[in-house]
Amino acid sequence: MPHKYHALLRRRQQRLRTSLQHLAGERQRLASIEDHCLQLQGQLQLQEQLAGAGELEGMSLDRQKLFGWLRSSAVDRRRSQALRLELGQQQESRQQCQQQVDTQQVLCRKQEQQLERYREFMKERSRKQHLRQLETEECEVEERWSWPR
Repeated sequence: MPHKYHALLRRRQQRLRTSLQHLAGERQRLASIEDHCLQLQGQLQLQEQLAGAGELEGMSLDRQKLFGWLRSSAVDRRRSQALRLELGQQQESRQQCQQQVDTQQVLCRKQEQQLERYREFMKERSRKQHLRQLETEECEVEERWSWPR
């Protein structure tokens, strides 16, 4: 019977270790996504600054320069739009990852509580077994004392 409880305790400990490893992996993934979001935001800001720097400011342009400027501004808008789209996807991914981290934290707390309950049960069981053993020994001693009389 004690082996059964020790096996249950070991399985609980293993599940907790696995959950903690999974939680660490999710946190690492979340940090990576957040870094990527920051990088995309920086790229987007730089792209917008560069697009603003190339504005026509009342300059007289010939037709070739005008079409060149239109092409480059279209490319800038397309890049900015692609960066915004990717940033939106990364932010959505970050939210999902954050939800997974929160869920995993709740699971880890639950498993820690179960493990603690098993430990308390094992301590109580061990204490009761020790008391039974002491009672048995006490009965044997009393029985031996009663023999000579």
